[in-house]
Amino acid sequence: MKKTIRPHFFRGILLSVATALLWGVLPIILKISLQGFTIGTIAWFRFALAFLLLGIILFFNGEKPFSILRKPPWMGVFGGLCLAANYYWVTLGVDISGPSNMAVLIQTASVFLVLAGVFIFRERLIIRQVIGMLITAVGLTLFFFDQKNRVIVSGEYYFADFLIIMAAVVWVGYMVSQKFLSRDHGAQSLNFLVYAIATLALVGTVDWAEFGSAGFNAWLALVFCAINTLLAYGALAEAVKYLPLALISVIISLNPLITLIGMKFLPAMGFAGLQPDPVGLIGYWGGGIAVAGVILVVYKTAPR
Repeated sequence: MKKTIRPHFFRGILLSVATALLWGVLPIILKISLQGFTIGTIAWFRFALAFLLLGIILFFNGEKPFSILRKPPWMGVFGGLCLAANYYWVTLGVDISGPSNMAVLIQTASVFLVLAGVFIFRERLIIRQVIGMLITAVGLTLFFFDQKNRVIVSGEYYFADFLIIMAAVVWVGYMVSQKFLSRDHGAQSLNFLVYAIATLALVGTVDWAEFGSAGFNAWLALVFCAINTLLAYGALAEAVKYLPLALISVIISLNPLITLIGMKFLPAMGFAGLQPDPVGLIGYWGGGIAVAGVILVVYKTAPR
């Protein structure tokens, strides 16, 4: 029996780690794409290419991807607008404050999602989750004050922090819409609708001239950002088949540590012209503490 379960377990671990790696490097690649493209162009292209690729995949799987677009549910439209705002504000947050700051602060989305479960779906908080929220708050406070003492223009960082928190809030709006709609629609059909709505919502923010003027590194980064969502969520969907959700949640919650490590060493190596983020020892401790708190919040013990 062990011989049949064990390979599946390690496959689930690898898929979960792949998701964490993809989400961990995403802020860094976003920063590189900003060398040749503006915020609106990046956010729009990510959705447009994801929409195109998912439509092709659904078509060749024998599904009818455009059927949900004929009479889209209003909550699906709401979810698409929320995710469009999330992508735009996240990219703007990376542009103003750097990948490390975004990667750490966006973890508040997991906490907000748990709170949404309490207030909207009448789920119950347990003591461990409350403790986790307090630990997260301590970690974010340490990270915030470390950043405050190291940046030159603190007002811009405050604005970036606000944008990233707002990005976390609207992401919860997207997840809540998915929760309601999943009762009547398939996950990929909903994703197709969300990508379509977000593509339309952001088309006015595109600077079309950038597609001809951007350099190779920026183009490569842009394409990676566009397929990152499909790859990450695809790996996550497969991981669910092999691992408990509790273990997956813990693994993917580690993605900010990947960003922090990457932004510690890649700029020093001269990678793609990246500049180091203003994070000191206290900031790294704060980021680690915040991640530990988030893990306590999202981890759910399987019922016996």
